[in-house]
Amino acid sequence: MDYFIWALILLALGLFFLVLEFFVPSGGMLGLLCGLSLIGSVVLGFMSGSNTGAVFLLGIMVLVPGVLFAAVHYWPETAIGKLILIPRPSHADEVLPETVAYRGLQALVGKRGVAKSLMLPGGIVHVEGHNYDAISEGASIEAGQPIIVVQISTQRLIVRVDDRPFEPAQLVQTSPADAPLPADIEDPFAEEGTKG
Repeated sequence: MDYFIWALILLALGLFFLVLEFFVPSGGMLGLLCGLSLIGSVVLGFMSGSNTGAVFLLGIMVLVPGVLFAAVHYWPETAIGKLILIPRPSHADEVLPETVAYRGLQALVGKRGVAKSLMLPGGIVHVEGHNYDAISEGASIEAGQPIIVVQISTQRLIVRVDDRPFEPAQLVQTSPADAPLPADIEDPFAEEGTKG
């Protein structure tokens, strides 16, 4: 057979091995065979003639990236691609943690509170008896201004100034840590005779 025919056969084999490398786990053996076939194709093309060799070299430079692109594009849709690759999340919420701490923050959207510190744009807010790290959605918020939670982003509350009328008792609830201590607790450092 002519060198040109062998060059075509090796080119076809090289492209076949290249595609097969994506679908059959071979530990790189099919990739090695692909490379050797393509090199052999170019060498035999040049042995057939310098113009033929240049055409084979140019063809490989165009075909290999095209075949690689097609294989990478369609590989995740194949049976082995679905077994090997993790399916892409369809919604951004799917990649967020399923912890109680994170999912509990979602319940705060729409709740009202008060800024505990100056927010330029970050600061601390007090919502439903707890302090949270928060970011102002727009302008700065002064300490003591009423706020409303508009969304949650990376375990931080996004808040804005709440212009609706409110009762101060609604916003600042006394937490057990802020409550005064009962008067009937004995002093452990008092002398025996003065305890009472």
